Order: sequence, then structure tokens, then C-alpha cells
Amino acid sequence: MTDIEYAKEIQMKATVANLEMNVAPATRQQAQIGQDFIADIMELSERGIGSETNDD
Repeated sequence: MTDIEYAKEIQMKATVANLEMNVAPATRQQAQIGQDFIADIMELSERGIGSETNDD
């Protein structure tokens, strides 16, 4: 996954999480949405942010 693909994926997931937050009626639901978002980002990171270009 290139850095650009990674950034686009994060942007999409952030947009979805934001929309879900706007319609979640309870704080508990909002907390779960936040936890799911963090888990999604961690999964993306494990797949290798910039694995094709990051040789540092």
C-alpha cells in the first residue's frame, strides 16, 4: 500500500466515522464508533503504511 493509498483509506474511514458520530444518539455508541475507527487505522498500519516506499 502506498502512502497515497493509505492516506485516502484513512480519509474515507474518518469520513464514515464522522457521519456515524453525527447520528449516534448515545455516548456509548459514539465511544464504540471511536474504538472501531482506531482499530481500523491500526489494521491499516499493520498492513504496511508505505511498505512499497518506506525504506528508512
